[in-house]
Amino acid sequence: MNCVFSQLCEYGYIQLAQIVAEQTDSQVDLIPSPKLSELLYIAKEQDEGDEMRPCEMPEEDPDSGDSSQGDDGVYHSKYLTHVDPETRNGIDIEPIPNYSTWYMTTHRAASTCAIFSGDGKYAATGSADASLKVLDTSKMNSRSDEDRPVIRTLYDHLAGVNDLSFHPNGLVLASCSDDQSIKLFDLSKPGVKRSFRYLQDTHVVRSIAFHPSGDYILAGTDHESIRAYDVKNFQCFTASTSPGDLHRSGITKVRFSTNGSQFVTSSLDGSIKVWDTVTGRCVTTIENAHDGAPVSSARFSKTGKFILSGGRDSVARLWEAISGRCILQYEGVTHKNNTLETTFTYNEDYVLSSDEVNPTVVCWDSRTGLLLKRWGGHGSTIRCIAASPTEPGFISCRYLSYTDILFLS
Repeated sequence: MNCVFSQLCEYGYIQLAQIVAEQTDSQVDLIPSPKLSELLYIAKEQDEGDEMRPCEMPEEDPDSGDSSQGDDGVYHSKYLTHVDPETRNGIDIEPIPNYSTWYMTTHRAASTCAIFSGDGKYAATGSADASLKVLDTSKMNSRSDEDRPVIRTLYDHLAGVNDLSFHPNGLVLASCSDDQSIKLFDLSKPGVKRSFRYLQDTHVVRSIAFHPSGDYILAGTDHESIRAYDVKNFQCFTASTSPGDLHRSGITKVRFSTNGSQFVTSSLDGSIKVWDTVTGRCVTTIENAHDGAPVSSARFSKTGKFILSGGRDSVARLWEAISGRCILQYEGVTHKNNTLETTFTYNEDYVLSSDEVNPTVVCWDSRTGLLLKRWGGHGSTIRCIAASPTEPGFISCRYLSYTDILFLS
């Protein structure tokens, strides 16, 4: 019961917590605890995991009664479980999506990063002006002149913001910056503008990611070693220090798999590495993943079977996570000078990236690699694309101060 009381107090319901304590003959612990939200998150993940397993079964056992084989002979699923790079005509091509801009907001300098919360209710953007903005997606969807989607503007960094991560409970936003810090903001408190906790590193922090349990936050910096911080006591751990496991240059992106058992890192040294979360050891290394060019981004597919990466060789790639084998390429854009983002849409039917020469958002069919669509009108290079995890929408961040929020028309 203590975690219930402390959580009620954290949300501002102190009187209610005291009433519940009196009725249950318990003592109120006024120290906030993340346990309740973490248990709810784990239960939600378990429920979603049960729903996903039948999607994976046909691929493992096509003769089973749970087969979802289509007329084209390909097993279809909710998420990306198969690709067909050789026979593009042997698979149903996804219809070309049509997105339109639903909302646009501005920072005082370049918009550098964006992210959605796990439930898709909130989005956040970061800027070179050191500020963060938190947006309510339901207010963006309503497209009403009376609704103001920006519900928080946060100022606590001393330099540009590089990456963002929502805690699984959706109530804490973490940011990292050129000022060599990671800062945590409590979004449950109205009017909050400053962080309630911060971590000071010795190097510029390029990327961060919360573990699905919410207990740890992973950090990639300009140093070759990966850091993991305990959120409760901020104790710092490092992944393997074995010379063969380490990157040889700064880390550009860190991301956990959906179940948190592994994480992936990309680096300026041109490599991608997959790590075991428990042991901290590197289990797969993909050298020269983008023909020796720096790797800008890497992320797992939702099933954990694939890794999607983008690099400065102008080609996005899909890899088998276990073997490190490249199985599909997404071509037709230019990435040479900037660190840009490549991502899946919410259902993994499409891959999104950008073109720095012709400032457009580019869309490919994720299973065939066919370039389907370009959306223009951005006016400057798009630094980051963040897709909603729950609906067909995404945020694009420009090197100018604009942030565009686009949803399926």
